[in-house]
Amino acid sequence: MARLGESSSFAKWLSSPRPRPDNVPTSLILVDTPHAKTSTLDSWLLPKGAPQYAATIPILPKSVTECSTLDPPQLLSNATHHATSVLPPPQSLQDLTQVLRSVTRSKARQAARQRARFIEGKFALQHLLEYETQGLKRLRAILNTYKDLPLMDQVNNGTETFVANVERIITKTTQDPCVRLDEWESRLMRLLNTHSLRYEYSALYINIMEEWISNGDDSEVPDDVGMGTFVPEALTDSMEQHRRKWETYVFTEVESDKKAIHAWLEGLLRSSEPTRKAIDTTRREIRKFEKTMAERHEHFTKRTMTWCVEGVLRSDLLTDGKRAVLTAMQQDGDTLNDMMDDLNMRMNTLDRWTWPTEGVPVEQRRQVGSKSRIFQDEDIMDALFLRYIGVRWSVRMSKSLTTLSRATWLFPKNLISKEERLRREEHLGLGKDHASGVNGQRLETYQTDFLLTQLLKEEWEVDRGYDNGEEQDQKEGIKIRKSPTELKHSLLQLLVTEVAIAKRLKGEITVLQSDFESFGPSIPHSTIAAVMSFFGVSESWIQFFQKVLEVPIVFKEDGTKAEIQYRRRGTSMSSPLADVFGETILFCMDYAVWYYTAGVRIYRLHDDFWLWGPEASVCQGWKVMNRFAKVMGLKFNTAKSGCVRVLQKAPGPHRKALLSMPQGDVRYGFLKLLPTGYFRVDFPLVDRHIDALISQLASARSLFSWVRIWNIHGVGYFTSMLGGKQPANCFGAKHIKEMETVFLHVYNRVFQEERNVASHIRKHINKRFPSFRSTVVDAFIFLPIELGGLGAQNPFVILTQLQGQILADPETAMTTFFQAETFLYNTAKTSFERRHRKLLADNTMRPTEPFLSLSDYTRPREETSRELLRTYQTMLLRPKPHEIQVSEVVRSMLGGTQAMKSFSPYTLWLFELYEKELIENFGGLRIIDTKLLPMGMIKLARKQRIKWRV
Repeated sequence: MARLGESSSFAKWLSSPRPRPDNVPTSLILVDTPHAKTSTLDSWLLPKGAPQYAATIPILPKSVTECSTLDPPQLLSNATHHATSVLPPPQSLQDLTQVLRSVTRSKARQAARQRARFIEGKFALQHLLEYETQGLKRLRAILNTYKDLPLMDQVNNGTETFVANVERIITKTTQDPCVRLDEWESRLMRLLNTHSLRYEYSALYINIMEEWISNGDDSEVPDDVGMGTFVPEALTDSMEQHRRKWETYVFTEVESDKKAIHAWLEGLLRSSEPTRKAIDTTRREIRKFEKTMAERHEHFTKRTMTWCVEGVLRSDLLTDGKRAVLTAMQQDGDTLNDMMDDLNMRMNTLDRWTWPTEGVPVEQRRQVGSKSRIFQDEDIMDALFLRYIGVRWSVRMSKSLTTLSRATWLFPKNLISKEERLRREEHLGLGKDHASGVNGQRLETYQTDFLLTQLLKEEWEVDRGYDNGEEQDQKEGIKIRKSPTELKHSLLQLLVTEVAIAKRLKGEITVLQSDFESFGPSIPHSTIAAVMSFFGVSESWIQFFQKVLEVPIVFKEDGTKAEIQYRRRGTSMSSPLADVFGETILFCMDYAVWYYTAGVRIYRLHDDFWLWGPEASVCQGWKVMNRFAKVMGLKFNTAKSGCVRVLQKAPGPHRKALLSMPQGDVRYGFLKLLPTGYFRVDFPLVDRHIDALISQLASARSLFSWVRIWNIHGVGYFTSMLGGKQPANCFGAKHIKEMETVFLHVYNRVFQEERNVASHIRKHINKRFPSFRSTVVDAFIFLPIELGGLGAQNPFVILTQLQGQILADPETAMTTFFQAETFLYNTAKTSFERRHRKLLADNTMRPTEPFLSLSDYTRPREETSRELLRTYQTMLLRPKPHEIQVSEVVRSMLGGTQAMKSFSPYTLWLFELYEKELIENFGGLRIIDTKLLPMGMIKLARKQRIKWRV
């Protein structure tokens, strides 16, 4: 659209002298909002009854500034004077934030100028229409104004057609009485009014962003919804208590017995000829790897730096400031070359590397759910150097230990002998009994998701960490695996399925859950050295590892009085080397439990682990684990250890687990496993977390921060603690109902009389941004940021998408399986008997033994039954969210069926829910022209960490 005043008869009319109504003042009052250092063009007062407008001009330092006798064009000239300065490339988080803030204010000025031109033109049009009575001239004036005004992007594909039709009517129509000019005028004015409202919402959005900028960011902890641990720590634990507990581990040396460790490992891993050969192969591979590392002269190349830098940036290691610096350095070719030279020199003088003498700062960060962890704030070059070494060792140990596993214990356990298999083939028909069965599926799942889960298979993978969130962007050359949160949800679904199947097939199953007490901070360094040396790591590398582990630590919060203390135990957070040490040690426990229980597997993520099976096997596994912990110098966390025996028949009074087993509950987040085999919500625990949520929301300094906290903590975290936003069929429809009940409880406690998140945000906007005088529509609150909304999440929309998709009752899956199994048995028996009667009648066969009994037929079903495998897979299946059938109006506005695929099912539900108010108020499905919004600042805000307050 042409700028107002460039051409057209209306522009000429606008520039000509004309009377000004008495009730239009010649001054513009710019007033600061009470919560942001921005000035608001509160209104250019129009004649009585005309709509009021607001635009943001965030450049005026005074609280009240009167620009007497300034007409809008002069105001625009003044606003244009404040040009954006050219800033140097950001060298710190502060620099980056300053650049983006400058861009934000530049965008705000641009939006204000554009909106002021729009207001001026529309006011002039209204003034003209007060004096013009001839319908065709009125319509022509409105059309010319529409074409000349600075409009936002088109939100409706039919707008251009409508405008073209108006032009034809003006051109072709003279006094045709059949043409209702007043209707066309009304429709065209409604179109102008939609742009007025969109400008008003754009001003509101910029005010919201300015509020966030002016009040500072809340950055400290990644906004992932991962729980960290399956059972949350006491919410009352203070940061100070956690630090004291951490210091008792880290600064207190514990010396484990190297000879005892080697003797225990020898008895476990060299007890047979196959395992001895496998261990010898592992040691040869490690020696070869060390030789390759020593002979390589150029470790750091451009390709190496790519995955090294990306890995460090994606980890929780660096602060936001150092992350910004590293990002800038990554873009500078000369700087990158200098970094490679320095890092290669460090690798070539590995034995002389040391930590800085002034110590390495550490900082304590509180996470969502009120848990805190302590991270090292390493120098960028040290972080890259140690990441390279850690990644190389991670890939090497992953390959070596996986090879060792496959040579010794990663294979399906045959439930039937060769003779029995031949008999079954004869009775059932050749090839009818060769399905891999559930056991094969279990093995594949275990190898893919739960074996050495923290080690990297390739250098360019991203390590999972504790809170490596779901919101990860795929980048070229960077392979991203399942996040810890996804794995935990998969593990819960696997457990629920296994319990449901075992309860019906075997009548009972025992489930045990535990973890080690502060595993990372408490590992004795002597244990690390002993285990690594057993697998063939040389003494020179062990000495280097010892230097890495014994880091001089300085607490940031202690300021200049901070005392340097050397780490004597444990490993650092978010470090590939820490994963190497931890996974190698715990691999020994995994193997030991399998070996001494004849097949029970530990499903482990970090040091959180679960195992299940017959009570006797689980009891034996627990004894093995306790023996392992004693030898390695570790302790179990009794507060997070529990055991439950699930029975098919009603157990009557709940029988406690054997005294030798953990006596606590088996939990996952807010869910507690009952002896009936079902997970149910622990509402007292939910209430404690709601208290924490209310506290976090109350601490938000801006609306933008409040929405982020609600999305991450109130929706994401609570959904994760209930098993995830995409539960499997094994939960059944009852679980979805329980999730709805939990969120209704959250709404009642958090919002009280406001009832819901939309009402709360609407009240917040009315209070903090009084210059916004329109009604805040729900679509603005819930639509994604990319479409001009605030992006507040609605958990009930997520749950609505699952209704009718998930199995109503998982028990019916097993009932159907038993019916199918009986039918197939009877069919096979009838076929066998018919075949043998014919052979006997033809005298081509002597009488043989009778057909397999039902118990013989069903006994190896976990190894052979295709039907059981299908049932198993059905229960683990995560149904896709229901894709709503959008109206033809929405489909057309989105650009057709193909274009709809770029939107998530959740967003499509929002379009359908708010279609009417979107079209009536904004003329389409996009609220604001995002080109007028500071998207760079918004993206930065979304990437930065939320500072969870105590």
